[in-house]
Order: sequence, then C-alpha cells, then structure tokens
Amino acid sequence: MLWFETIDNLNAAQNLVRGRRYGIIQVEAGSFRSLSFRPWPKLISRVEIETLGRWKHARGGDHCRLYYNFPITAPGFLTLAYVESTCQTTWKTLRRSVEVLDWIAEVRRANAAVCELSNERISNRVMQRVGWQPHCEHLAGRHFIKRYYGEYPQHDWLPPVEDPASSFRRKIESLDLGNTFAPGELANRPCR
Repeated sequence: MLWFETIDNLNAAQNLVRGRRYGIIQVEAGSFRSLSFRPWPKLISRVEIETLGRWKHARGGDHCRLYYNFPITAPGFLTLAYVESTCQTTWKTLRRSVEVLDWIAEVRRANAAVCELSNERISNRVMQRVGWQPHCEHLAGRHFIKRYYGEYPQHDWLPPVEDPASSFRRKIESLDLGNTFAPGELANRPCR
C-alpha cells in the first residue's frame, strides 16, 4: 500500500476505497477528476480556514475538493472533514462531489456521514437539499448528519457497488464441493 495514491477511474476503485480510511475527492467543472488517498486524516483549524481557506476560495475556476475520514474510533461513520472550493464553483460541481462521497459511503457500508459547518453562508436549507440534517444541536457549532443505514442514494453516472460478500459466495459456489465426496460419505463420518 502506497502512502499517497491517486486514481481517476472509479470502476476499478472499490477494493482500494475499502482499504483506505482517508481521502480527497476532486471534481472540476461538474466532472469527477480524481480520488486521492492519504496515510493520515485531514486535520483542520480555525486559523487554516481563515487564512488558507479564504485564499484558496478567492482563486478562479470551477473546482471542489472534499476531504473525508473514516475514523478508527467510529468505524461505521464517515466524517466530511473539509470542503475546499473556489469562488466560481457551481452547484453541479458541488453536487457531483457529494455524490462521490455517497458512493464511497456505500462502498465502505457507512451508517452515516457527519460534518461541522463553519461557513455561515451555507444555510440549513442547502444542507437539507443534499440530504443532511441538523445534529447535536446542544453542542457549539453547526453539526450535520446524513444517515444511510443500508439505503444509499443511487446516481446513474457512478459504477454499481459490488458487495464483497456476494463475490465471496460466488467463488465458494464455483468450487462445486458436491463432486468432491461420494454420496453419503460425509454423513457416515464420526465427529471428532
């Protein structure tokens, strides 16, 4: 396993997505560009948001990066850690990046995705439009959750997710163990 790895084809990425906890989804001009994997989670600070975040947002172009983590302490949850966009990012580009995030959640069989918003310009209505609901309202900050619990949004342009258990079942069934033993041979064996 490489420390950093980037792929641009989601069709062959499912096993890699299952094995890596931290990544970056990159979408440009409404089209998926790449999925990069990192050896450690994206950690952010208010200083980074106020300085680098504003500088990166001021750049031109229709770009969006979503940093996500699958915390070791909460294996059934996906954390949307950071969204980096430019001032010209379109709704389509943002929507595509969230669709890839949903696909990753399905591949990893996440129960839910969580995030904390620090940008006051993003309204609760916009978050609800993309499937996120307010969460932990008693805590400081604006927390949101997107619950999956086995029902994931389907998007036509993304590859279908293969269940690893079904491929294992197919391999076992292809072994044809019925011809390995003579009829009744297993029934007459004493248990040890």
